[in-house]
Amino acid sequence: MKFSVCTTNYNCAHALAAHLRSVYDNLHGLEFEYVVVDNKSRDGSWTILTSWAANHRNVTLISKRSTIGEGREIAFARSSGSHIVVLDTDVVYSSLLRRFVDAYFQTCPGLSVQAIYCGIFPRQTWVEAGGRRSLNTNEDVDLWLRVDRIGTMRWYPVSVGENRKEPSAWGQADYLSKRYNKTERLLRLLRREWDFLKTGPVQRTDLRSLAAVKTIDMGLAEPAIAWPQNRPQYNHVQHTIAFIREFKQAVQAP
Repeated sequence: MKFSVCTTNYNCAHALAAHLRSVYDNLHGLEFEYVVVDNKSRDGSWTILTSWAANHRNVTLISKRSTIGEGREIAFARSSGSHIVVLDTDVVYSSLLRRFVDAYFQTCPGLSVQAIYCGIFPRQTWVEAGGRRSLNTNEDVDLWLRVDRIGTMRWYPVSVGENRKEPSAWGQADYLSKRYNKTERLLRLLRREWDFLKTGPVQRTDLRSLAAVKTIDMGLAEPAIAWPQNRPQYNHVQHTIAFIREFKQAVQAP
C-alpha cells in the first residue's frame, strides 16, 4: 500500500538533512512518496531538498509562498497515496515513527490517528473533511475537529521524534523562532492573530478533554504527559494585554 508523506518547510535547514535521513531510514522498505512545499526558504533549505531529490526518485519538490495549511493542501493535491502521513521538517524522527506507521496499517487503517509530530489520514477522509485551510496557527486542530465530526479521529499521545525548534518558540509562540528576522516575527504574530479570528471555535475547544475520550493505545511507548496542549482562553481585555506583551517581546527578541 503506497502512502504519501506531505509536509511544508520554511527555513528549517538546521534540522532538514537530519529530518530527511530519519524519515527515509525509518520508512525504508515501505512504498511511499515524499511531497514537500518549501515556502521560499532563505537559509539553504532548497539546496538540501534538491540534493536529496537528486538521489531519491520518490521526492516531489514544490517552491511556493504559502501558509502551513495551504502548503500541506498543495502537497496533498500533488500526492497519490491511499493515506496521507503529515510530518514536520524541524523534527528528527526516531524508530517509533516506523513502529507507529506499521501499527496503524495493521490495526486501524480506516481511522485518522494523530501522534505527536505525525498524523495519518485516509485520503478519502481528508477529502471528506475538506482538507487543510490556509492557516499558520490552529491549522492542525482545525482539520482534527472536522475529521472528528466525521467520527474517525483518534489521538495517540506518544512522541515519534525530537523537535529541533527552540523550546521558547513551540506552539503558538512560533513567531519567536530564530528562523525569522524581526520583521517576519512581527508579521507572523499579526498573522497568528488573524488566524485566531478565523478559528475562534477551534481556539475555544477543550482539545485535551476531547482527545482523552478518543485516545487509542498501540502499546509502543509510554504516553506523553498532558498532550494535546491546552490553549489559553482570554476575554477581550486579557487578549489585548497578552498581545501587547507578545508584540513587545517580538520587537525586543535578538
